[in-house]
Amino acid sequence: MRVIHYLSVLMVLWFLASCIGKRTEANRTGIDSTHTREYIAKISLQEPERALAIIDTMEMNKEERPYAINFLRFVVYNNGLADYKMADYYGKQVLKDSVELKKDIKRYYTLLNTLASIANSNSQFAQSIFYAKKAAEIARENNMMEYEVGAIGTIALSTIMLGDKESGLKMFSNNKDKVIKIMNDNPNFTTADMAYSFMGNYVESLITQKRYDEVEKNIPDLLYITNKLNTIDNIMDGYAEYRQLHTYSILMNYYDAKGNKNESEKCLKEIMKSDLVGTGFVQAMISEHYYNVKDINKLAEITAQMRKNIAESEDTISEFFISYVLEYEKFINKEYGNYREALEKSEVINGIKDSIFKKYSIEDGIRLSKIYETQEKEHQLQMKDAQLSKHKNIFIVVTVMMILGTAFIVLLLLFNRKVNRRNKTIVSTINQMMQREGELTKFRLSEDANNINPDEMRLMQSLEMLKGNKTLDEIATACGFGNAKAFNKKFHEHFGIQAEEYRKWSKNMSKQDKTNIEEAKQMKDSFIRNMSHEIRTPLNQIFGFVQLLTDPNIQLSDEEKRQYNDIISDQTTYMTRLINKFLELSEYESSDEPLPRETISIDETLSIVQSTVPQPQAGVELTFSNNSGKDTIDTNGKGLTRILQCLVGNAVKFTPSGYISVECITNAEGSVTFSVTDTGKGIPEGDEERIFDRFYKVDSFVPGAGLGLSLVCEIAKRMDATVEFDRSYKAQGSRFVITIKNTKNEEIGDNHGS
Repeated sequence: MRVIHYLSVLMVLWFLASCIGKRTEANRTGIDSTHTREYIAKISLQEPERALAIIDTMEMNKEERPYAINFLRFVVYNNGLADYKMADYYGKQVLKDSVELKKDIKRYYTLLNTLASIANSNSQFAQSIFYAKKAAEIARENNMMEYEVGAIGTIALSTIMLGDKESGLKMFSNNKDKVIKIMNDNPNFTTADMAYSFMGNYVESLITQKRYDEVEKNIPDLLYITNKLNTIDNIMDGYAEYRQLHTYSILMNYYDAKGNKNESEKCLKEIMKSDLVGTGFVQAMISEHYYNVKDINKLAEITAQMRKNIAESEDTISEFFISYVLEYEKFINKEYGNYREALEKSEVINGIKDSIFKKYSIEDGIRLSKIYETQEKEHQLQMKDAQLSKHKNIFIVVTVMMILGTAFIVLLLLFNRKVNRRNKTIVSTINQMMQREGELTKFRLSEDANNINPDEMRLMQSLEMLKGNKTLDEIATACGFGNAKAFNKKFHEHFGIQAEEYRKWSKNMSKQDKTNIEEAKQMKDSFIRNMSHEIRTPLNQIFGFVQLLTDPNIQLSDEEKRQYNDIISDQTTYMTRLINKFLELSEYESSDEPLPRETISIDETLSIVQSTVPQPQAGVELTFSNNSGKDTIDTNGKGLTRILQCLVGNAVKFTPSGYISVECITNAEGSVTFSVTDTGKGIPEGDEERIFDRFYKVDSFVPGAGLGLSLVCEIAKRMDATVEFDRSYKAQGSRFVITIKNTKNEEIGDNHGS
């Protein structure tokens, strides 16, 4: 059974190499020709260490996905290094990526069946059955009968090794004819090799169980399959000879067990004809024969040859050396009566077993270090991917900022239209005033031109002249009234106003028109100037730091990268808040409809504000209190919360020390008022009226667009409330008072008393 394990693993290795060699994806450009799956499969047997180095380079350069990298390592450890523990580790790593595996069913099957063979060779028979059953299930689902039967052979062999001999042999027996039919229907290397492995395991299992009659029945099928292998095209070099020698070994063991010396010697002669007769593989077959027939001299001779070969290869710390050299030498000494030497061999065997255990422990440590090294590489690659992802996110942020900038431009245009509409409103107002001027004239033209009063015509003419700088005497003479006194009398009788008073009124009208237009223009210019500055400043910072982070020629420390990313994040957040505030202001200005009222909890509102406003500077105390004697009020909760957030936010921004107090009380008129008091910089004298203007900032060096108090006024207007700067507050800082009108709630005491 030792030899069949070796050949079974060899078959799987060659099959894996052939599967990888058929890959059609390797025709890629721009990559080293050695960095391909085909090339690695080609050198994995002769140069496994070089193959692993190439795989490491491919991983660092991201030339293959993690799934493919793990599969290649699995192949190299399995094929070239015969390190089945490492192969088992990487095979299980490949299994984790079931999505990729299911795209290549044959590779999926091969991986599972190889893991089953590795588990079998390590005496992990239950694990072997688990993998083999999964492989058989995949083959069955995809109508790959030859693969399914191959997996059943592995299941049967492991079942026998677990002690359920009858079930295992029954699986072999039930599927034997199916195996041969599959090979005959589609004769190729895969089907023929699968059939040979199946029959070889079956016959060896029968010999082990001493079912010689059944062995006799199955030998013709084994020989038929062996001969069939010699007719298969494109078979791997030396493979058919290995299988032929293995068949002779099986037959030789069978005839030895039956005592048929003649047939056994015939098999031995065929083995001795092989060019591989000097290899450990063939010597193991021969020594097992001499051991079975108790030919001590020949056994001693072949054992000595094996010792010499193993000593030359310096591979004396191995299970093979113990099994095929030391154990046989111990047996030979016993047969010759050299019990002292036999005892010494036992001690040597125990010593070598200890050395093997230490060797395996060291190898396990090396394997673990390799695994940790691989995991560390994977971690570094993940960190690299995370860094690239962060840069990608930065580019996305910049793109979003550009989009937001475009949105602002659109908003500027919309605001410009709004200013134009306001100008139209001003013009409309002027027209109304002109209509008032017409009413003052009380001029009513009759449809009949003959009824027109000449004095009225002259008085109408004087209206235009009064808008100029001529004196009343000059106007009276020009209009035919003689002198200023007569003209003024007629003007008063007709219009009910003195001529000089009309002159003053008309000039004030003209001046007011110009003022309104100029104010509109200034508002527009102020908007564009403020918003351009507020947008351009963070965008410049974002763009500058993105260039630093993405420039390959600039080496930055992790701390610098973190700082720059934080700056980009802060500026992005600032622009987002600016946009939201502007959109919020536009939303409240878009309608004059009163905001809906609702009954809200005062304490709950204060709690929401407290949890959402920025934290004040160290040493500044921020307090909230309800001293109104009421639990609830009737108002718009969202609007009130937003007003308080804006006012408290401003207080936090301008208060470096002292306190900020938010208090709710009931004033003398019975209305509920909220006050926000701080000990900050306060409002400069003379600026009390301007602080509620849009874009006005008390301190131009403090970040912000100057929209907060404008937003507060718009919200208060829509919710029937007032917001005022408390001019009576004379202490350091400032106080703003919000008065909620028409509250309908009763005091707490009243509620309790009802």
